[in-house]
Amino acid sequence: MRVGYPPGRGDDAPRRHHHDFTNVVLRAITFQLGHRFFTLAREGLLADGLHGAWQRAGAGIPEGQRLPSTGLTTVFTRRGSLEAAVVVLPQPLRAGEAYLVCGTRTDDPFLGPGDPDFFLLEADHQARGRRTERRTRLARWTRDGRRLDLGEGPLPEVGALLDAIARVMAIGS
Repeated sequence: MRVGYPPGRGDDAPRRHHHDFTNVVLRAITFQLGHRFFTLAREGLLADGLHGAWQRAGAGIPEGQRLPSTGLTTVFTRRGSLEAAVVVLPQPLRAGEAYLVCGTRTDDPFLGPGDPDFFLLEADHQARGRRTERRTRLARWTRDGRRLDLGEGPLPEVGALLDAIARVMAIGS
């Protein structure tokens, strides 16, 4: 399990704007909004609010280190009893930066919708001799602030991420 910034130096570490927005701001928004996070995503209103949050997340960062929100968008989808509000982030360039973040919850026919879960699909790499192989890592933040590294992730596509999350939820994490 990794906590805080993933290990690395210089250009190996995630860029602060990308990391802080994903792991601090977006995580807080997901858990604080609860069911409203999914309502806003379903109604197509979440992306506008997240663009503003991206700008505010960069306000305390030196101007030269701020990143544009290019590519930041949301997708709402259902898979059986799983509701998912997927946030597509600006293109990650370094390990530890997320491609996709997914707020999920199950909608039980008897108990109603559950509390949100928060998953990330991050860029990662592995040294293979002289080459570096690009891959992804799946992680989950708990409501109490623990970050769980769930291992190698799928391709950075919404459908592949949802399949991986459904597997994790079926077996637990």
